[in-house]
Amino acid sequence: MVNRSLEERRSSPRVGISFPVECKDLSCPKYFYTVCKDLSLSGIKIISSNFIPKDSFLKLQVNLVDSVVDLKAKLIWCNKERLSDRYSAGLRFVEINDKGKKSLSQLLERIFPPQPKIA
Repeated sequence: MVNRSLEERRSSPRVGISFPVECKDLSCPKYFYTVCKDLSLSGIKIISSNFIPKDSFLKLQVNLVDSVVDLKAKLIWCNKERLSDRYSAGLRFVEINDKGKKSLSQLLERIFPPQPKIA
C-alpha cells in the first residue's frame, strides 16, 4: 500500500491564514474562542488551550473579512504544540451551507487566484 502525504490526501489546498473562530464542542455546552491557523474549502486548523478528542464534532463560526461562516466540523487530529501549553487541531468540514461555501471560496480565490492549467 502506498502511503500518501497529508497534502495529497486533502481534497483542497490549505491557505495559511488567521481569522477569529467561535467553537462549540457538541458533546458539552461550552464555547471557546480561538483563531484558525490555516483554512481550505474542506477543513481548518485551529488552536486550542485544551485537548479535543479525535472524532469530536464542533460547531464553528469563522469570522471572515466580509462574512461569518457557520459550519459543523469533525476533529481529525489534535496535537500539543512544541514548547507551548496549547494544542493544534485539524478539522474536516462535514456541514456547510451554500452561502458559507461561496463566501469561503471567494475569499480563498482572492488570496490565491486559480492558476491556469498547462496543457
